[in-house]
Amino acid sequence: MTRRSHRDANPIDVVEAAWRLDLDDRAWLRHLTEVIRPVVDGGHGVSAYTFDMAVPMTQWLRDEVTIDLSRRRLELQRAFQLSHSPGDSEAMHIYPEPLDGLVHATRKAGVADLRRDPVVTEHFRKLGVRDYVAFRTIEPGGRGICINAGQNAERVFDRRTQRLWARVAAHVAAARRLRAALASRSRDDAEVVLTPSGRVEHAQGEGTRAAARAALREAVSRQERARGRLRREDPALATEAWTALVSGRWSLVDHYERGGRRYIVARRNEHELPDPRALTARERAVVHLAVLGKSNKLIAYELGLSTSTVATYLSWAMRKLRVTSRVELIRLARQLAGG
Repeated sequence: MTRRSHRDANPIDVVEAAWRLDLDDRAWLRHLTEVIRPVVDGGHGVSAYTFDMAVPMTQWLRDEVTIDLSRRRLELQRAFQLSHSPGDSEAMHIYPEPLDGLVHATRKAGVADLRRDPVVTEHFRKLGVRDYVAFRTIEPGGRGICINAGQNAERVFDRRTQRLWARVAAHVAAARRLRAALASRSRDDAEVVLTPSGRVEHAQGEGTRAAARAALREAVSRQERARGRLRREDPALATEAWTALVSGRWSLVDHYERGGRRYIVARRNEHELPDPRALTARERAVVHLAVLGKSNKLIAYELGLSTSTVATYLSWAMRKLRVTSRVELIRLARQLAGG
């Protein structure tokens, strides 16, 4: 099998794959894995699963998707995954970079060299690998996806590459959250329908506000630029233009009418989070994302807000919770969440 460079996987292709709402959950995860495969593929096959820290890992792997992974390799890999303690599993899924090699990630975290661990050494020997690379998403509440693959050598990604794929991960996380929400909703809550040119065809609820329509028109314009020539000419700039949410409320998804005519539908997709001490919904979202170690800039991207607005929400939350630093805020938020 030929190993491909991560440059062969265009980030906008992955973002578009994430927002495919027409596929069922398993088909969606397989399609997403196929598109992102060049980023992680080391020639040993690729596996993908959704995870939820509230349930045992055995349930995570029940609907695992694999591509070119032999039965023997899959059995060894699952045995290795299930050998981890709950604490180790949480550390490996919640706190690493969205795209990183396992050996490098643990070294950064101050963990001893994994290759000196007899269990790890034996596992690597049996599989003929020297590292794993994983693309992960993580959402407040401990849910996400993990797409990983064995490597012939240690893999280290530079900061620019990590920042790029962190933006992609924000889209995948938002899309997974929207899929889960739509499965439980009893009615269609599309608040605004726009054409690819940005013309509003229908609006209801919050979408009737002039400021909301203006923000959505601008977001559609940026999204369409990202999906055009910019996706090939400057993928990093394209992902910056297409944010995961608009105004912290809406996700923009394609809808095709009979005959192939395309519309852009703005669907509500806020974070549904517990309320620590009367924080507003927006403050809760910002605090919970900060708890996951995300920078203000990435939080702003994920919510479709400005960096200064994120800083303001954090400041308000700190005042309400009576803490004086980001470290104290994160520690208190973890305590309130039971973590």
